[in-house]
Amino acid sequence: MEDKKIIEIEEKLEESEEKYHSIFNSLLDVYYQVNQQHIITNLSPSCFAFSGWKPEELIGTDVVKIYADPEQQKTFVEKVYKNGVVYDYEAVLVHKTGRRIPVSVSGHIVKNKKGEIFLEGIIHDITEHKKVEDELNKSKEELKVKVAELEKLNGFMMDRELKIIELKNEVRELRNEVASLREITLKYNNKE
Repeated sequence: MEDKKIIEIEEKLEESEEKYHSIFNSLLDVYYQVNQQHIITNLSPSCFAFSGWKPEELIGTDVVKIYADPEQQKTFVEKVYKNGVVYDYEAVLVHKTGRRIPVSVSGHIVKNKKGEIFLEGIIHDITEHKKVEDELNKSKEELKVKVAELEKLNGFMMDRELKIIELKNEVRELRNEVASLREITLKYNNKE
């Protein structure tokens, strides 16, 4: 009877491990774990598709190796240790080829059974998001230029309209003066 329960527990444990490995291996984002010395201790297989690095090439190395700017990594770690968790911290990582990858990094502190502290979390590629953001900013700048041009044209058109109004007023004044002169001339001619 007890052997049967042990077998059931082992089967459930095996099933649970298979499910965990299936989820872990199918992640699109990169799961990471780094110890207090900033050494990478675990990476999901998605690391290769994401960065060109196989997990085993990075595990055991300083995490700074993959940051384009080591200050970003330092700031991220400080925020995690201060707040316990950080979501969507923007940074730039370096692909194995040297290409820069804009990312969003989330992380939190965990402690294992031995009492060792680790920082673990998810890295999400935001390259497409950044492209759209850059295009949007470019469109905004182009729109600002066009608005400035339209305002200039509008100012020119308003100046032109004002000048036309001024000219019409001057013509009206001249006509009035001419009419006055005619009247004076007629009166003068009639007196003779």
